[in-house]
Amino acid sequence: MKTLVIVDHPFYDQSVVNRRWLDEVRKYPDEFLVHNLQSSYPRSSIDSALEHSIIDNNGSIVFQFPLFWFNSPPMLKLWCDTVLTPGWAYAGGKHLTGRKIALAVTCGGVEEQYHKDSKFGYTLEELLNSYICTIKHCHAEYAGLFSFYGAKPVKGDLDINVVAQSARDYVEFLRGIKQE
Repeated sequence: MKTLVIVDHPFYDQSVVNRRWLDEVRKYPDEFLVHNLQSSYPRSSIDSALEHSIIDNNGSIVFQFPLFWFNSPPMLKLWCDTVLTPGWAYAGGKHLTGRKIALAVTCGGVEEQYHKDSKFGYTLEELLNSYICTIKHCHAEYAGLFSFYGAKPVKGDLDINVVAQSARDYVEFLRGIKQE
């Protein structure tokens, strides 16, 4: 089964890191299925039956997004509210039971800002606890976090070699969470 990469990025055309990650992932269509919520649902009307079918026909799941105000972009939250329903994902529903689900997140700020004793006072994983809790509530296995810090540098451009290496590392991360 393919690993399903569910992407939400409202400004995808301006992205450097998220786009580069997906360019790399798309080189392996036999291993990964990229599902871009913004292009699939331009009017934000999510088809839960279609989403259920996509999930049921694939393996591990990765939610990929840029950090927006210390959370996900709104479409991913709407997706969770619409798709992860009682009787399907939890409360008697078992479609995600035992499924590996991971997070892949880019941050505009540098890594040093995401620590307990830093500017924000929280680690990135702590900021994403609502997603981790959701994964566990659906009886799925939280398979970890892949991250990139400094995606929006204050001075200068991103180092294209660092971004390219991150994309290759991302593919290896995805391979490491493959559903057996």
